[in-house]
Amino acid sequence: MLHAVITWLEAHPALAGWAQFGGAMLALLVTYLTVFIPVWDRRRRLVDEANRLLMNGYEVIESTHRSWSHFEPLKLSLQQASLSMTEVIDAIGQFPIFELRGNHGSMSPARRLSSMRGILKSLRLIIDAAEDDLGNRTATPDETATLLTLFEQPLVIARNLVSGTPMERPVWPTGDGQN
Repeated sequence: MLHAVITWLEAHPALAGWAQFGGAMLALLVTYLTVFIPVWDRRRRLVDEANRLLMNGYEVIESTHRSWSHFEPLKLSLQQASLSMTEVIDAIGQFPIFELRGNHGSMSPARRLSSMRGILKSLRLIIDAAEDDLGNRTATPDETATLLTLFEQPLVIARNLVSGTPMERPVWPTGDGQN
């Protein structure tokens, strides 16, 4: 069988040019894949890492909100929540968000990470102020309810950032009675 194929190829000398062309195209394809497969893999890993950081941010907010639902916060629990948020803020800050390619819309991974970082920073400011006000005592039920209320909207926004759910911009009231 192989001998018949070789004999047929030798009988058609014009096929040699096509064989060289096919070999050259195959070499170009292998070179292209060799160069770009690591780039594609890095992009995929960056998106996976961005999603992991988004989830970490959400988990810190959700865990803090859930735990305060069951007890009045202490100075120590406020400090722990602030430290946890600081860790995620720092991790997002060190992440190369500008290397994320693709979608640059409002729900791009880079914008979602930046938004999550902003939410965590604002919640950390709230926690740090509450910690200063609390001193060495336990929060009252009213103070706990206020903290829980302050965490509700950021928790919803963080959940939307993790899930990729588009969000509507708020409509601010105007002085003329129209929105």
